Amino acid sequence: MTRDPERAPLRPPDARLAERRRRAKRRQVVRRRRRVAAAGAVVVLVGVVLAARTLGGSSTIAAKGARARYADRTTTGTRRPLSAAQRQAAREAAAVQAARRRTPHVAVAGRERREMALTFDDGPGPYTPQVVRVLQRRHVPATFFQVGQSAKRFTRGGQDDRRDRNLVVGNHTETHAHLPALPVSAQISEVDDASAVIKGEGNPPPRLFRPPYGAFDRSTLHVLANRRMLMVLWTIDSQDYQRPGVATIVRRVVDGARPGAIVLMHDAGGDRSQTVAALPAIIHQLRERHYKLVTIPRLMLDDPPPRKQPPVAVGVG
Repeated sequence: MTRDPERAPLRPPDARLAERRRRAKRRQVVRRRRRVAAAGAVVVLVGVVLAARTLGGSSTIAAKGARARYADRTTTGTRRPLSAAQRQAAREAAAVQAARRRTPHVAVAGRERREMALTFDDGPGPYTPQVVRVLQRRHVPATFFQVGQSAKRFTRGGQDDRRDRNLVVGNHTETHAHLPALPVSAQISEVDDASAVIKGEGNPPPRLFRPPYGAFDRSTLHVLANRRMLMVLWTIDSQDYQRPGVATIVRRVVDGARPGAIVLMHDAGGDRSQTVAALPAIIHQLRERHYKLVTIPRLMLDDPPPRKQPPVAVGVG
């Protein structure tokens, strides 16, 4: 049955107006949602682009930063990590300072390890290179107490010494002076002038000091304390300066061997050919007795010295 449109019920005007408003509102909501969706897509797209650029830029910046840091490390050395040798040197330097705070002078180290230290006084001189060659060929570390004026007259020994980090250079005054006979100002000059020569040869600032003849007084100790230097004496005097013969020099050193011992020998100040000849036998026999030969700083690190040191015997150091 067909409905007659003319017979359809008519809606009041207010109802028709309300319907049109609802439809218009729905269309506005739809358009608004479409605009928001479109805007969101644009934002996402822009974000993707910016992120890609940022990541690329960050990578570039990071790479540049890494190159800059590497360049800084390689050119200035300020950030380069310490090598194993440098770390060991720092530990030994700290051990020297610890020993200095424990005792005013060291003539012998502890007895816990079978380690000994060979030391040579009065150089450099004509026999110093020969002594150094014997030590290097047998891979033996040693400590040299250098006289400033000798270094000025004969620089070859100092140059040989500083090429090998196993050969430590200490201070033995500028002129090999008898310190107790000098006023404090002259003692200061003797110590400082020799240190300046040692540093001028390319060595680290010396932290080890041996007084000539083993002679010192309160002024000497005060000078060394202000300069944070450790006075090193000896346990065994080879008396090689007397030139008693190669066999006698060897016997004196080997018979006196004990853990922590410090051996006094000479590489200058006279004819030291007997010392050079005795050195290989000394090294061989000490090693046969299972002694390890080390520098004074290494001895202080491995086997710190006792507070009570043996009485000081004035000799010809």
